[in-house]
Amino acid sequence: MKKMFIATVLGEVTPGVIKALAQLTRESGGEWITSKVIKVDHHFAALLKIAIEEEKAEQLKAMLKSQFPKLNLMFEASACVELHNLRAVNFNVDCKDRPGLTRDIVDVLVNLDLAIEHMEFNRVHVSMIGETMFTSKLTVLLPIEVSNASVLELLEGVSEGLRASVI
Repeated sequence: MKKMFIATVLGEVTPGVIKALAQLTRESGGEWITSKVIKVDHHFAALLKIAIEEEKAEQLKAMLKSQFPKLNLMFEASACVELHNLRAVNFNVDCKDRPGLTRDIVDVLVNLDLAIEHMEFNRVHVSMIGETMFTSKLTVLLPIEVSNASVLELLEGVSEGLRASVI
């Protein structure tokens, strides 16, 4: 039976380090189900959801630590979420920026008991209009019975001029 765990990896960026982590995982019989990597300056942080046969999990963790001694590796059991009646929907949000906007968007979704799988946002000053614009991409887990249109309507009510769309 396959076991899932989350590996958090922190360290300096070196050529091929991500590829080497993936290769060791594959050679050990594991696979990355999901991976998120972020780089800042010469450092990176990665979250990896790994699936592997249960009897090989501890061996893989030990091999990762021994073959990558300069990386900080942490492991946690994966909290498997039941996705039977859920679907992932990607939304895009654009509007003029204002204080508290991100919090208000999150509050709308959380108050509906919706899970935010991913959220990235950017604020960009547009000199031609003299204002800062906010843009966000969200992945939200919606129950089958909740329509995209109802979530769009609630998002658009967060701020005057906010435009939301499904992407």
